[in-house]
Amino acid sequence: MKTVKALSLFMALLMLLGAFAACASPDKGNPDKTDAPVSSGAAGETTVASTADVNGYIKDDLPEKLNFGGDEIWYLYDDKVQMKEFFVEEENGETVNDSIWKRNSSVEERLNVTLKFEGVNGNDGNQTVYCKAAQTDSDSGDNQFVIYGAYSRTIPLLSMQGFLQDLYDIDYINIDKPWWPSSLTSELTINNKLLMCTGDISPTVLWFMCGIFYNKDMWNENGFGYTLEDTVNSGEWTLDKFIEIIKDFYKDDGDGKINENDIFGYASYNACVDAFLNYAGVVAIVKDAEGNLVPNDDFAGERTDTIVTKLGQIATTATFHQSSTEKNERNLFYNSHALFLCDGTLAITNYKNAEGVSFTYGLIPGPKFDADQEKYVTNMRYPYQMYALNSRSKIVSEGAAVLEAQASAGYRSVTPIIFEVTMKSRYAHDSEVSKMYDILREGVCFDLGRIYNYSINNFYPTFRNKIFDGGTGWTQSAKTTAKTVKKQLDAVMEIYTAG
Repeated sequence: MKTVKALSLFMALLMLLGAFAACASPDKGNPDKTDAPVSSGAAGETTVASTADVNGYIKDDLPEKLNFGGDEIWYLYDDKVQMKEFFVEEENGETVNDSIWKRNSSVEERLNVTLKFEGVNGNDGNQTVYCKAAQTDSDSGDNQFVIYGAYSRTIPLLSMQGFLQDLYDIDYINIDKPWWPSSLTSELTINNKLLMCTGDISPTVLWFMCGIFYNKDMWNENGFGYTLEDTVNSGEWTLDKFIEIIKDFYKDDGDGKINENDIFGYASYNACVDAFLNYAGVVAIVKDAEGNLVPNDDFAGERTDTIVTKLGQIATTATFHQSSTEKNERNLFYNSHALFLCDGTLAITNYKNAEGVSFTYGLIPGPKFDADQEKYVTNMRYPYQMYALNSRSKIVSEGAAVLEAQASAGYRSVTPIIFEVTMKSRYAHDSEVSKMYDILREGVCFDLGRIYNYSINNFYPTFRNKIFDGGTGWTQSAKTTAKTVKKQLDAVMEIYTAG
């Protein structure tokens, strides 16, 4: 019976952890590279092979007797991270908090190290502050910081300074393990080098999957006559369907002016509008036949022009509400003044804790470009955290062991708590919502254009800005942008070809 029980847990885990599909080829997918094999046992039973532990979780390859003598492993971390990520001060009985505590404690005990953390602001607008702190440490010769962890666009900018460790060229890290999602590692492997990574080491990878929340009570009260979940499941949840629903949804409060007392079809922090590019299966940067980073022709092509045109026509109407303050847009939704909210999954924690919220929420992925697009693609909001190693550290190999142990522990203890227990159970009121969280995770897209956006002159906002301006003239504007981006990508490639 123990064998059968272990297998059941193992199979459930594979469903939970089995996919972060790449969006560079959104209609083909990119399954994880590692699955725990199973073999047939006596009397027809199936047993989990030795590559999995007793609970069905895939084992890491770290030696059993690693002992680093109590060394301090210092992190330079982004102290403006929006969700619990790097450490917590103590156990407090809250499941996510305690899972992070146990993850770090298990790594310290297993490797005989002490994890130390120095925080600096590394979020949007402060990336140079973080990079300066790393550079100052390196220039001093101390190289105290072994591990870097920060905002997804900040670590790539740090790579331009030329002292990140190639993760393929160091002991202990096994990129083929499922806690390093292949959809990311395949995208970020450039000229056979991998300078940064994320995955189960980072809770924010789960919290910043961008989907569409909706007010289920408002939907039902307006008599649409069908469910959005059925539309998603049938493959008919498309950009045109989204626009059809929201275009006439706006309701004025009676004063004849657009204000937050009105009811809108759609609300979104303005940067979340970027998500519609990935939703439609388009990324900004790809690799050419030689493996060099180049602008994607689709970025300036007909598909993107159609997206910008259609969204531009609706974004200039009253039903489409956006601003530069995400709190404002969430409050519109929480207060039943918007049918749809485009946001990361962390928005649901605020929904659960906000005062006066009385409606039931629904969750669906972002709309496909059209019904012919094979699968739904999930945009990643920028604030998820990326990790790297300081190649100049005297104990960089110890840092690599810590990263691997921490990611492995996160895979088996933190991710299940956040995704299965918190998102899909505690915060989901029915099985349909749980299924939608699965669809979001299965379609996660790591877009190189977004990851390296700070390093190539922050070009991505041209997409949303054209939409807000009415959606005209995209193609010519995008071609001009692509020429500039190409030159800047040449500088990025120099980092990967040096040495």
